[in-house]
Amino acid sequence: MDIETTAEPELTRAEGLWFEDCGLVIQAELTLFRVSRDFLAGRSPVFKDMLSLPPPKDEEMMHGCPFVRLPDSAEDITAFLKALIYYEFFEPFPAPTTITILASVLRMSHKYDVVGLRKRALMHLSSSHPTTLQGWEHGGAELLKSLDSLHSRRMYVGIIPLARQISADWILPTAFYWVCKYSDEGDIVNGDTLTPSEKTSCFVAVRRLETTHANHILRFLSSEVTGCEATDPDDCVRSRVEQRRYADEWRDYEPERPAILPLELWEASEWERLDVCASCLRTMKEEHAAAKQELWDELPSLFGLPDWTTLQKMEADAFK
Repeated sequence: MDIETTAEPELTRAEGLWFEDCGLVIQAELTLFRVSRDFLAGRSPVFKDMLSLPPPKDEEMMHGCPFVRLPDSAEDITAFLKALIYYEFFEPFPAPTTITILASVLRMSHKYDVVGLRKRALMHLSSSHPTTLQGWEHGGAELLKSLDSLHSRRMYVGIIPLARQISADWILPTAFYWVCKYSDEGDIVNGDTLTPSEKTSCFVAVRRLETTHANHILRFLSSEVTGCEATDPDDCVRSRVEQRRYADEWRDYEPERPAILPLELWEASEWERLDVCASCLRTMKEEHAAAKQELWDELPSLFGLPDWTTLQKMEADAFK
């Protein structure tokens, strides 16, 4: 039974994804795609099984081609097929992409079991959500921002259900941390992307991050330091007190500014403002590094997740 496209004038052909010499027509929402049946079957076991089934006697046809309706969004299928057909549309990390394209490619490559494409997409996501403190300090934060030149607060909330959907739990600790940093209460409470327990975890974590963990991270500025080598040890004390006061001011609430959470409370450039002796500086750096590592180790448990060792194994298994 050949379907006439004129019977449904609202249907439109996807730009760049309608090939006259190909023999399979796909519909997603109100968008039509004409692609190679063999090409798609060769890359996706799911499509291979779907297309290998004996056609029913009343099989729907369009333009003389087998016709398949998919339940997925046109946006997801468009990004998925373009990533399969046009290499430059979705290049491997560190080539730039957007969270919208990445999410679509991840969902569809996971659903239709396109292993190579899924790994390519996962590398983009994993690189912006590191599982080690070293990875975080070597660009994890900036890599996430690079996914979108104009990223919105809601983008961060949406990454969590995406990770759940594709079984990429290792990105969840940093994904939750981003939500705590960039999303306001309205995004969390009124959105439908997080479960009630996940919303609760975010609120509890924010309180702990902004109080207990922030104080722990900054403790090196006020704790007692032995072995001061300054001519006048009070000079070191005064500098530390001044910088602790300055650091505390950063934590003041400003509605239009992302929260300053413990992992960003004291960064590498901040050490230049301290006027202390070499011995005090060395001790303070060691104490700060230990506190930061302790927070990182505890990050998954803040959100009710398995420890980093378990999550890192999940990540390694996903890239085998």
